[in-house]
Amino acid sequence: MVFLPFTSRQPLMRRAALALSLALLCACNPRLAPSSSAPLEPIHDDPARDAQLSLLREAHRAFAQERYPAAALFFRRFVDSTAAGAPQLAEARWWLGRSYEQMGEYRAAIAEYRVLATGDAAGDSQAQRYQQQALDRLDQLRQIPGGSPVTVTRQVALGIPVSQLPPVSAWVAWLQALLKVGVTTVLLDPAGSDRDNDRNPETVQAFVGAAHLAGLSVWGALDLHQGRGLSLRPEWLNRSFAKTADGLSRFPDPLHPDYQIAIEDWVTMLLRAGCDGILLRAREAQGYAQDFSDGSFQRFASAFGLTITPQQLLGDSVGVEAMVYDREATYWRWVGWKARSYATVAAHIRKLLRSANPAGRLLIEVHGSTVSEPLIGLEQYGEDLNDLFQRSGGELVVRTEDSKGPALLEQFAQQVGSSDRLWLARPVTVPDTIPLVEWTEGLRAVTLEGGGGNLLLQPRSTDSLP
Repeated sequence: MVFLPFTSRQPLMRRAALALSLALLCACNPRLAPSSSAPLEPIHDDPARDAQLSLLREAHRAFAQERYPAAALFFRRFVDSTAAGAPQLAEARWWLGRSYEQMGEYRAAIAEYRVLATGDAAGDSQAQRYQQQALDRLDQLRQIPGGSPVTVTRQVALGIPVSQLPPVSAWVAWLQALLKVGVTTVLLDPAGSDRDNDRNPETVQAFVGAAHLAGLSVWGALDLHQGRGLSLRPEWLNRSFAKTADGLSRFPDPLHPDYQIAIEDWVTMLLRAGCDGILLRAREAQGYAQDFSDGSFQRFASAFGLTITPQQLLGDSVGVEAMVYDREATYWRWVGWKARSYATVAAHIRKLLRSANPAGRLLIEVHGSTVSEPLIGLEQYGEDLNDLFQRSGGELVVRTEDSKGPALLEQFAQQVGSSDRLWLARPVTVPDTIPLVEWTEGLRAVTLEGGGGNLLLQPRSTDSLP
């Protein structure tokens, strides 16, 4: 079982430390100063109770300031660390559901409302009131087509490798700068750009804790196609008849069953570090349909009852025993199977994520060219957008480096009938020479681009500002 930070299983001293941290943040940040809208209660002699009250006040304040990811984090911690029947538990769960709604996480919101509606509120008039509100809200959501209100707050995420984080002493200042320019989430790439580098769960966990206190969510990036940060075994690697003389590739096959076990371990590491979501990066190089490993090809052949070799299907037909099947039809069956299998892998990762965090988010990066040329995207990158959107249950991040991005996003939103789970990725440059806080303060204009849709600012490697 994966335990998230600040749960009831951890010592009371951790709660007291949380109260101290919140007090320090309130002292240095006007946005976290006490508000008359937050519930007030006399200070107790119990440090743990005082920590809980401080946490609930910060949650209400974040909601009032429309910092819904932060509000959800704080309400979630209060709910997870409070005993059943305790005062204000029903209140916190109600506002946790409301925060999830504002973030577009309607299933998570409904789950909280159901827990609240079916709980034991005997003798507690306040809990009974919130219980009735939960029942009413469940009825309202059932009457909305698709179960989703049409208004969802815009979110902005900024990607950065762990190796480019500022010094620990500058974390608070940088996180506050991100909040000021409208960033709601930090996307951490623990693997950086080199294999086996920067995979430091302690650093990730420490940063996640600081970001949560500041009111920001944190996601972890995962590249299934290149396997950065993982020790790759030879049998996991792709082969291809179209690339090299020996047919070997430097990159792993995401569909190899043993490699998928290693992926699960990586996801578990990110979740234990406290990450609120996972982003699966898009494949960089074309040629997805030409790549295979023995493990994945055997699974394909078994799935369709075929007696066939990779050479017969993907290699040069000259000098090779002819197949008894139609080669072109079998090839496209292979292409479709690979794309669907990738969507299934994504769905499994989301299941792992949700088992650790009911509001955990899975994002899948795709190429903008796939929106306009779906057949090419299917063959070259393994991207079946509708299947990824429906089967994985995740959110899709459309990557494009030209001005057509908003138009492509709108086109795709019309195809799937919603823009709530869609993001536009825009490349930005994280500088090597300019202090990160100073650079961040200049991002305001960038975060306002792209209309009102969700925006992911993806880093690229140069030493100049965007």
